[in-house]
Amino acid sequence: MAKKINIISQVCLGILTVLTLGYAANYSPVYACGGEDSEELNCTETTEESGESAENPLILISSNPSREGYGNADSKIESQETVPHSRFLAGNEIKSEDSVKGIEFLAGNLVGFSGNAEYGFFAGNSLSISGKIENDLFVAGNAVEITDDAMIGRDLFAAGETVLIKTNLNGNAFVGGGRVVLENVTIDGDLNIAADEIIIKGKSSIGGKLSYNDDAKITGFDELSVSYVEAYKGSSTSKTTVTTNIILAKIETTIFFLLGRLIVTIIIVAIASKFSKKLLDDFELKSSWKDLALGLGLLLFVPLAAIFVMITLVGLPLGIVTIVFYGLIAYFAKSITGGIVGDLLNKHLLKKEKLPVLAKYAIGTTIVVLAGLIPVLGGLISAIAVCFGFGYFVHNLFRKEAKKAKK
Repeated sequence: MAKKINIISQVCLGILTVLTLGYAANYSPVYACGGEDSEELNCTETTEESGESAENPLILISSNPSREGYGNADSKIESQETVPHSRFLAGNEIKSEDSVKGIEFLAGNLVGFSGNAEYGFFAGNSLSISGKIENDLFVAGNAVEITDDAMIGRDLFAAGETVLIKTNLNGNAFVGGGRVVLENVTIDGDLNIAADEIIIKGKSSIGGKLSYNDDAKITGFDELSVSYVEAYKGSSTSKTTVTTNIILAKIETTIFFLLGRLIVTIIIVAIASKFSKKLLDDFELKSSWKDLALGLGLLLFVPLAAIFVMITLVGLPLGIVTIVFYGLIAYFAKSITGGIVGDLLNKHLLKKEKLPVLAKYAIGTTIVVLAGLIPVLGGLISAIAVCFGFGYFVHNLFRKEAKKAKK
């Protein structure tokens, strides 16, 4: 179980870091002080009222003043600001003493938070939390420390290789990692742990229920005061049982994924029935490789172009709209390929003249999704299906205009 939690924490860390850096990139600074060469920079801030310059080695001047303070990215950031909205900070080393009326997002290698915020979302390699979170704290990293100075108003969600909790908690705690340490803490709610090792230092108490995996190594349990304990089955089961559970979980996930895709496909095909039918009628096998190449190129080029456009203020709305449509088409692309497969299957095997378009898409999409589960080849099949569907959709979308231009 702990290994699963570690994997989840790494995935969350990656996603949060990418999202944070991506958001911060939209607020690119004209210059940023406090990096590796900060000693050679003359970092000053000019106030509008007095026109005087004051030295400040960590000021980031936003290219769009109306967005200043929403997000910054730099090698080293030390921030002490009152922010009346949510805040994004990303960098190698981050020290935040901000007072944030909203959500504080921090992502970096070394992350320290000693300010206050309504909610905290922190990710990094080494994290130290000693500030005040009025509601919930979400934190993921390699080494996570919640110091005795920290104040968490409600629930804690923490994942990491090592998670050290030294502060009292008013709500529930959900903790996963290789090593979880409780040091002189009082938890008013429930404590849910999934870990390889659980260490209790000093006197600690849990007002609610303690739930943990039964294969965890526990030290200092006698020092813990708790009313109810529940030990659930850990990962130390037989190899056969583990394999069976993995297979069953894979089947269950596939079924739900397939049902979700079929529902979306049926809705879209029903709404755009004429265009969906036209996609099947206009398919030509000899030109399919061109659609595959077009799709591959668009899938790689469009996100880069959209990000480049979003950097500018004028192009931000266009970039956002482009990304949204890109995501929708990319998701539906596999269903388009499925529709083609279903139509070819009907023409050469089923040979039912009045087979509804919806049925063709549903049958073909099911085949494409199941083919993606084939070991080794499944990933390649899925990639080809997405690339071809994307390129074929765009090709047909502009085919009518191209024919008009030729005439």
